[in-house]
Amino acid sequence: MKSRLAAFLAAVFGVKVVVVWQLKDHVLLQPDAGLDTSVYLDLARRVVAGDLTLGPGLYFVSPLYIYFTATVLAIAGSLTAIRVLQIVLGTASVGLTWWMTREWFGGRAAWIAAALGALTGLFTFYETLLLQAALDPFLTACALAALTEALKRPRGTWFLAAGVAFGVQALNRPNVLVAAAGIVLMLAALRRGRGALLVAAGMLAALSPVTVRNAVVAGDWSPAASHGGLNFYIGNNARADGTYHAVAGITPSIAGQQEDARRVAERATGRSLDDRQVSSYFYRLGLSWIRAHPGAAFALLTRKLTRVFNSAHLSLNYSYPFYAKDAGTLLRGLVVGPWLLIPLGIVGLAWGAWRLPPQGFVVWAAFVPLYALAVAVFFVSERYRLPLLVPLCTGAGAALDSIADAFTARRVRDAALLTSACVVLLAAANWPLGLDDARAEERTRMAERMIRLSDFAAGEQWAAEAEKIHPAPGVLHFRVGRALVAAGRPEDALGHLRKSGKIDPNQPEVDFALGQALLETGRAAEAVPHLRRAFDAHVRVDLSGFDLARALAASGHRSAAVDVLQGVRPARDDDADSWFGLGQLAFELEAVKLAEGFYTRAVKARPAFAAARRQMGLTYAVTGRFADAARELEQAVRLDPADASAHLNLAVAYAEVGRIDEARTQAREALRLDPGYEKARQLLAALK
Repeated sequence: MKSRLAAFLAAVFGVKVVVVWQLKDHVLLQPDAGLDTSVYLDLARRVVAGDLTLGPGLYFVSPLYIYFTATVLAIAGSLTAIRVLQIVLGTASVGLTWWMTREWFGGRAAWIAAALGALTGLFTFYETLLLQAALDPFLTACALAALTEALKRPRGTWFLAAGVAFGVQALNRPNVLVAAAGIVLMLAALRRGRGALLVAAGMLAALSPVTVRNAVVAGDWSPAASHGGLNFYIGNNARADGTYHAVAGITPSIAGQQEDARRVAERATGRSLDDRQVSSYFYRLGLSWIRAHPGAAFALLTRKLTRVFNSAHLSLNYSYPFYAKDAGTLLRGLVVGPWLLIPLGIVGLAWGAWRLPPQGFVVWAAFVPLYALAVAVFFVSERYRLPLLVPLCTGAGAALDSIADAFTARRVRDAALLTSACVVLLAAANWPLGLDDARAEERTRMAERMIRLSDFAAGEQWAAEAEKIHPAPGVLHFRVGRALVAAGRPEDALGHLRKSGKIDPNQPEVDFALGQALLETGRAAEAVPHLRRAFDAHVRVDLSGFDLARALAASGHRSAAVDVLQGVRPARDDDADSWFGLGQLAFELEAVKLAEGFYTRAVKARPAFAAARRQMGLTYAVTGRFADAARELEQAVRLDPADASAHLNLAVAYAEVGRIDEARTQAREALRLDPGYEKARQLLAALK
């Protein structure tokens, strides 16, 4: 038996190795591709560099995966090592599934369950990603295996171990706390008080390091990360449909959510808030909507539970169908998934709860509805419901074994009941809900990514593939066109942007991108009406206004360009570079006073901005204020002694206020820095 299991697990590991090899270099799965992977790796590298507590404030993401990744990086220094360790743990989870199923249902069911787990592509896919979901199958299997041992052979050590395992898992997937708390309450209700206390004690022990860290670093005795409130509000508001949707004013990324959630909450409350208060603000928003609309909230919860137990792929960051069907990987052959595990798993677990001795298995199987509810309380995504698939593998193995046993023993009634239940639930679980599996989105991201990597032919090819299935082709062409503009290919971008405007007319964002492309290709007059519409619609006013002013100036309308520029300001007051850019354009347009105002704001935002001080000194000089010019230019050469033009301008200012010797010194320094600087040579000659 042991040799058979070892050989089987070796084969499982081999399959996972192949998938890791196929995906490790995929352009959308690299650390610099953005999304959650980049955030986790950045935090892990901070830990490796010595920032162990990652303060200040609460963790914004679940902390376990940060330290798991940091540990592997510190020891092996390789992202591939992280992936290999993850598939080792994934292989172990298949072994634990085999063991749990054998304990509850016997050997044949165990082999079926293990085979189903091995053929479940979602497990292998997420185990190859640099993402917290990679640990979920293993952590779930550990917790349920410890609970199995505790329930089958009641010993306090195993109840404690189960609690520790659930607590560790909660540090990776906080929703598990709800399911684990439900199991504690069930144990208490079934008069297994000692077991309930030990599970609770184990959970507290596992959560204590993070709790202590939060108390020391953030002054908050909380075991949780600070993103729970925002996630709760995403899943419970008037626009919620049960899946992830961006919140107005909050950038849809971990980094954006962390920064923007605080800004939104503080603006609404009118005061500074710590991490816990920000999370509490969004919890209150969600709860207020639920109290005000109980009927709609109940309907939404029902819809979310339906989606938890539906086979639809609900992508969050990564689309599994894309990597299984478009990426040319072995995942295409790993055909088992929610479509099969949900109906068979539910039938098997229900059959076990009816046929097995009471209490023990019911507590174990309760993880499925409890965790499903824990997910539905927030919002549903494929990776959030991944832990459900582990016990559902056990249930599916039990269902198939029971059906085979009923047919073999000619128990017609049992065979008919089990088969009909499987058929009904198979239809229900695979009922089309019309949800987007994000495969088109992933193709679009591939097009954008290849363009950023300067493989423009591949980018166009992926755009064509995305167009075949994209639910919003106008958006596709807009994004591809925008990527081409950013990559310095405005001429190529024009076709996509014009097509986007034809599909979705009167879109100011498209006008802005099209205006940029036209401006960059030298068609300033054509760009003006597009940029004007974008500017009037307040689309990125700081950028659209800047480009509109450039286009007007280039097409001979200087005064109109200056009028536009007077109404432009950066999105953030502390954006010194943008203030400086506005000043440069105003100076080119000979709007010297306007330029002076922009340069002043640039210096205020960044006092050590040498170029801004040089240009501000130049505007003073142009308007005859040479003493003021000398003051600013002195600061410029102090901040950047290698700037030859700043030295020359300072020489001119000194000469104008009668400081001739100092003027000669500065002119000589300009000439020393740039021996070919003819203006410096001419000034020295004049000063003689």
